Amino acid sequence: MLVRNICLALLAMVLAVTAGRAQAQGGDSATLAVQPVQLPVVTAPSSGNAQSPNADSATPVSDKRALAGAQDLSPGSNVLRRSYWQPFFNLTSTVDTNSLGVGNTVRLVPWASFYGGVDLLSSSRRSDLTLNYLGGGVVSQHKNEDQPIQQLALGEKLSWHHAAISLFDQVAYFPEAVSGFYLPAGRSLTSNRELALQPVFVPNQSIATTVGQELTNAFVGELDVSPTPRSSLTFLESYSVVRFFNSSFLDLNDTILQGGFNHQVTRNDTIALLYRFTGFRFSNLYQPMDGHVVQLAFGRQVAGRLAFQLSAGPELSLFRTAAGQQSPGSAPPTITEFKRVSWTLDSSMTYGIRRTVLKLGYDHGVTDGAGFLAGAIADRGYGSIDGQLSRALTGQLIGGYASNRALIAMAQQPVNELYRDWFAGVTISYAWSRWASIFLSYQVQRQASNFACAGIGCGNSFTRQFISLGLTGRARPRPIG
Repeated sequence: MLVRNICLALLAMVLAVTAGRAQAQGGDSATLAVQPVQLPVVTAPSSGNAQSPNADSATPVSDKRALAGAQDLSPGSNVLRRSYWQPFFNLTSTVDTNSLGVGNTVRLVPWASFYGGVDLLSSSRRSDLTLNYLGGGVVSQHKNEDQPIQQLALGEKLSWHHAAISLFDQVAYFPEAVSGFYLPAGRSLTSNRELALQPVFVPNQSIATTVGQELTNAFVGELDVSPTPRSSLTFLESYSVVRFFNSSFLDLNDTILQGGFNHQVTRNDTIALLYRFTGFRFSNLYQPMDGHVVQLAFGRQVAGRLAFQLSAGPELSLFRTAAGQQSPGSAPPTITEFKRVSWTLDSSMTYGIRRTVLKLGYDHGVTDGAGFLAGAIADRGYGSIDGQLSRALTGQLIGGYASNRALIAMAQQPVNELYRDWFAGVTISYAWSRWASIFLSYQVQRQASNFACAGIGCGNSFTRQFISLGLTGRARPRPIG
């Protein structure tokens, strides 16, 4: 009843927001709206030299994010409200050493990916809108492996004197289930990277497989209220859906409710106390899980240089399992309930110096199991370094690790089932012209599992490498209004 009442309240809030936005636009119809939780100062094209199409009329505003909110803190202290749209494209040819993801065999398979899209940033007096769309496909030497690519990310923020409402929605269809399909694009996939949400608010996708297709959608609604200049309250709801096609993975429905109190201790330092409820449901398996998390958080921002945050605390997880399958005329299955106490940690850091940006992150806690497991204890870490090597040459190093250990035994799966994944890569990009660049990329992916079964759908241990050469471009930004 509590969850239903909160959902109804959030729905009423969204309807009120719609009416408020219409009223705000009536008073200022010159431009439409939004960056989600305000976009840090971005040069419109990824090449980095061109100015925004309407930079002369841009208005500096404070880039304030709630430490207990849905997004990581940003190192930018100010943003420029700019209204423009900008198309981009990518053409890539890739050599894959293990396209089926089976063992350590090497079988060179060429394939190509292509996509185009648009970035849109629009602002009005009270409203900011950020949108990124890309669509394309994968072309292989086997026609039955040709698949479409679709991705849409949308964020909107409505601001008043003491309150702000942010709405995010991210939907994607990728040819490879769970693996977070590889879209090589150097630095130019999208300039709207501020649409990214914290990992806890998106489905876990850290177990890799090449089987089937995947459709994901994640929605977040956030309300921030500031009763005093240094303190604020944050309330948010998140709902995520994952559906797998042509595979037997677990379809997921994740619900998150979170509330927190933020207090700015100094100009650069903030602390927060938050509570989070998480509900995991599987549409093709009765095994619900509920989590209750309390965390104490610390964040530090240095304008244009550093954004760091760390939150940690205990988690109480409640599980329900059915002892047997129910059939017509048979007795109802026996429901077993048990609980588990564990610890959680979420952290991230962005550090920029001169022309180099370093990003690090690590999180630990109970997750949905990435389609393989009915709940898992996950450890996930990542890192990247982006640098301007010369006037026309840029480079990027990436790496990461994920560990998923099963919490509950399933049919043909032991309770101690463990998946470990590593990935690393390097990309060199050369600015061929002001609006286009070519890039060369190498990535390696390794997955190890203690669970042996027949068939490529079981997530066997494997090593996979990619070598990609591509062309990416971004047209001149076009003003809106």
